[in-house]
Amino acid sequence: ETIRDQALFVSGLLSTEMYGAPVMPYQPPGVWNQTGRNEPVWEEQEDSNRWRRGVYVVYRRAAPYPSFVNFDAPDRSACTVQRSRTNTSTQALTLLNDPAYVEMALALADRILCEAPGEDSKSRIEYAMELVVGRPAKERELETLSEALEEQIALFAENPNEAAEFLESSSEYYKPVHRDKNELAAWLFVANVLLNLDETITKG
Repeated sequence: ETIRDQALFVSGLLSTEMYGAPVMPYQPPGVWNQTGRNEPVWEEQEDSNRWRRGVYVVYRRAAPYPSFVNFDAPDRSACTVQRSRTNTSTQALTLLNDPAYVEMALALADRILCEAPGEDSKSRIEYAMELVVGRPAKERELETLSEALEEQIALFAENPNEAAEFLESSSEYYKPVHRDKNELAAWLFVANVLLNLDETITKG
């Protein structure tokens, strides 16, 4: 839950609204199928409620929120004094591919492009590192991320339709401000990398 909240915060999506009814952000279709006689329905929020803190997410004991389960959330059938510490492939796959996290990466990419003090790649990467991990980027990190960014920009420049399709599939509800689709798609790739850094997940 903390990892999700942190990703929402750095992406600029986090809703700080407090109290009220529990919310239903994205979860894979069919998770709630046949979990009880009442045939409950998961109605995904289409407004800013989908970006509220994890403490407000509906948690059904028979079918808990999937990404929380992947990070060892307790089933709430008994009091849990201390959470397990694990590092699994399903956690990495969740952060890389779960549409909720891809949406956060898109918002983070948009935020970097709109808020960074300079328009060059170096300034933007420095801003992104400060924003996500709270420290200046090291020289090697600047080089690695710059190379990855340039590679993606070149790829999408050759295939502009892929950039548009990539962005369209990344979020149905978040509407980016930045209009250069090739550049935004390339930065989405970099933002996804930043949100998946060990330093972001375990030390953020």
